[in-house]
Amino acid sequence: MKKIVLLVLAIVALIACDDKKTENAVQKEVYVSGKITAVDSIAIPEQLKAYVYNDLKADYDEIEVAVDADGSFSTTIPLEKTRSFALYGDFGTQLVASPGDSITIMTDARFKNTTYGGNAGAANKAMEQYTKNNPAAELLEGKDALSPQEYAASLESALSAIKSYNADFLAKNDFPVVKAYVNSEEEFFIPSKKITYALFNPQGPAAFQDSTFLESLNNLPEYKELYDINNSNPTTTLNYIGYIWERDAIEDNDLAREEAYMKRWNSLENNPYLKKKIMQSKVMNQFEDNNISFYENNKEQISEMFDGTVMGSTFSSKYDEVKKLLDNPEVPEDAELLTFKSEDSAQFIDEIIANANGKVIYIDNWATWCGPCKSEFKKASPELHEKFKDDVEFVYLCHNSKEKNYLPSIAKYQIAGKHYFLTNEQSRPIFKQIDLEGFPTYTIINKKGEIVLSDYIHRPSYAKTTDILTGLINEEI
Repeated sequence: MKKIVLLVLAIVALIACDDKKTENAVQKEVYVSGKITAVDSIAIPEQLKAYVYNDLKADYDEIEVAVDADGSFSTTIPLEKTRSFALYGDFGTQLVASPGDSITIMTDARFKNTTYGGNAGAANKAMEQYTKNNPAAELLEGKDALSPQEYAASLESALSAIKSYNADFLAKNDFPVVKAYVNSEEEFFIPSKKITYALFNPQGPAAFQDSTFLESLNNLPEYKELYDINNSNPTTTLNYIGYIWERDAIEDNDLAREEAYMKRWNSLENNPYLKKKIMQSKVMNQFEDNNISFYENNKEQISEMFDGTVMGSTFSSKYDEVKKLLDNPEVPEDAELLTFKSEDSAQFIDEIIANANGKVIYIDNWATWCGPCKSEFKKASPELHEKFKDDVEFVYLCHNSKEKNYLPSIAKYQIAGKHYFLTNEQSRPIFKQIDLEGFPTYTIINKKGEIVLSDYIHRPSYAKTTDILTGLINEEI
């Protein structure tokens, strides 16, 4: 009898363990399902893609989601913590969820007039309303033309209105995930916008000379782990604050900029999670740009912070991988590394057209540090090249990058086609010629040498890119 009791207890224990394992597995993923209907001229997409930020990669995981002929789809998306993530066909939406949640989406192919179900449905409906009615974009419209002092004043005024909007919104929508998103967006509103202005606005150099403008960037808000849900203002701050710090460098060289960065980073003792997140972003972004010198120079401090963690192990293995690539960058045989004959970069596009011998041209404007650029390189770009390699001239212009990181990137992703590396000075005229506002930008030129379009939308993974290239090859459009 005693043996039977023990056996029963053992079975119960095993079942409990299995239940616990199942519970843990469920808690690390989100179930997303729904149905998409065609609308206007937009057909049901053949597949969707989910983009989920991966801390260990400092990049996004891309998850393909099959869509049935009737528009139905379902998938499980790995999710280690509360996050926002994107779900896209030709159009898409931003979702928020915690591990273990379910979301049901009924929408049209433009992702308009969407209804949400599942245990996270109400929170996502609230998030949609928050994004749709958020006054931030309207309040800042045209303000980037202001002087640094005027822009800073406009941010303070806008923040006051945003706080009022947020308070009213949260009073009616008290979902924990929504609250974390809204609070983090508000906390990092001013740092994010100031950083963007200083780095990307034509008046940025003047902003760097204005100590009052930069003052608030010396006292960043507390960063809480819950804020990882938000990939907008907090993420902008994490990824770009280092470029602000590096401007403290007395001399304009890599070592001086690095020392300036580390001095500011070491001053964040009272903001420990922010300090950790900034270093994590810095190291992984350097690795993604095929740069190992920062890690080598600061390995002692980095190892001390991440000792015994999964991230620490990731740093070590990623360092080995990048070092191997730098030591022996094997460029594919069908990649041509070229230089322009003209000394006037305003003539480079004309030279590309002349060299294409009447072919349709697809120009990929990229940078070695650009995550979305490299996301396309992984699968979509090679597939597009293979499909049209006989009929389309594929040209890759590398901008705003360090030349030492250029060849390793081509080798890493085995990018076929004609490649040109451009200095910052050479890039500027091209920016104007093709309306380049960011990376990546894709420029399509017809057989007559006319620019048909130049934007981010017509990336290799966008289904209509194939249709446009086919139409241009057959001279139907």
